[in-house]
Amino acid sequence: MNGKKPMRNKSVASEKVEQILIYNPRTKKHHILNETAGKIWELSDGRHTVEEITEVLCREFDAPVNEAKKDVLHTLETLSEAGAIIMK
Repeated sequence: MNGKKPMRNKSVASEKVEQILIYNPRTKKHHILNETAGKIWELSDGRHTVEEITEVLCREFDAPVNEAKKDVLHTLETLSEAGAIIMK
């Protein structure tokens, strides 16, 4: 996924209370994101690469690079399969 920039699907609604709840009206499914997945969601704005998102997670959560990258890739795959993000 080098150089790819994830972007939130504009038809998917989200709301942040303590966690982030996202809802896809097309599939009528919702997902509750934990803090890490929520940060990945927030950074999936079409401007940040997967590598940049990984760097932010390393800094903000004091996570090792390999662990952060694994979390980013897993979360992006899950959100992509749910139709919540588009990889461009």
